[in-house]
Amino acid sequence: MVTMYMPWRSDGQKTKIIVALALFTTTIHLMCGSHAEGTVDIAALYEQGKAQLNAGDHHNAIRTFSRVLDRIEPHSRNAYAVTYDRAQAYFKKGDLKKAWEDVNAIIPAPVTDGDILAACLNLRAFIHSKRGRERKALQDFTASIKVPHDNQSLRARSFANRGITYINLDLPEKAVSDFNQAIRLEPNLSFAYAGRGLAHLRADEIAHARADSLSALKLSPDEQTRKMAESVLKELTIEASGPLSVTVNVNRMGQIFVPVKFSKRGTPYRFLLDTGASYSLVSRNLMKQIRRETEVTRISQDTVTIADGSRHRVTRYRIGNAFLANLPLGTIEVHVFDSGNNRITNLLGTKSLANIDIHIDNKSGKARISRRGSAHQGL
Repeated sequence: MVTMYMPWRSDGQKTKIIVALALFTTTIHLMCGSHAEGTVDIAALYEQGKAQLNAGDHHNAIRTFSRVLDRIEPHSRNAYAVTYDRAQAYFKKGDLKKAWEDVNAIIPAPVTDGDILAACLNLRAFIHSKRGRERKALQDFTASIKVPHDNQSLRARSFANRGITYINLDLPEKAVSDFNQAIRLEPNLSFAYAGRGLAHLRADEIAHARADSLSALKLSPDEQTRKMAESVLKELTIEASGPLSVTVNVNRMGQIFVPVKFSKRGTPYRFLLDTGASYSLVSRNLMKQIRRETEVTRISQDTVTIADGSRHRVTRYRIGNAFLANLPLGTIEVHVFDSGNNRITNLLGTKSLANIDIHIDNKSGKARISRRGSAHQGL
């Protein structure tokens, strides 16, 4: 039997999150050094560099921080704090090599304060993530969490950053746990709510994803956090366009995600509506949930070939009652992989769509899904 699925890991739809990672800004008070210029002048120069960094003037921020470093005691707490700020400027400018050099000049130093060390480990983790080294990023975020210091805000952001990395590694349950820790430490951290909303979405917990994304938007988020929360809410937006039709958004990758229920008032689960797939596909965990909501009949076992050419054993099931939002799909057949990674993208294939029509308007980025035979209306 040959069955066309998208590869079940479906990495393409799980867009890697990098830009939303929360950088931490240090606050230091420069102490007297042994150089000729007065402390006040050095402090003013440092504040100028901070202002340039915050304004996005990374080139001049790097120059200013370098001037400060020329005027203060090397291998001191002040020097390491300024070097960290310069590393941030390099990172935001896109010079990962120079940022890497600066953070690695600080991390092994024996006199580095705990909060500066933790911030540097976070920044090095961002560099790993930018270079596609998610496992190494995870190690540095974990190390930053373990560093002893009293800065609860920094520790909260370390948990939130590691949560994003867990999402990138397709481990949404672990991500949710980290965002929970971040929110416990800093209850108004909008980034943690937005991240947890995305993690819930990836774990098919639609109601929790919506609630967290709305919470993030109420907490004065920065632009990156706002975009992350809004992207989750946009995917979850579904509008009735008639008694037998709904309108959903098409994402920027041309994909359509829809809520599927297995009883009329059942829990909605996130499915990729895949008109290129013949059969529907669900995870083993979801199959356990479906059995609690409706009648499930085991049909048989088969070996299937998926779109990437690999062959796998699946068990076929007949589900007695399925709904796409409020549209009844009737009885559908789904496949469950017998082994391998249990984290898959739940797919709704064409053989489950016999009762509905799909009209995609690429200009508006919307798809109208209607019960077959109902009158079509414009989007």
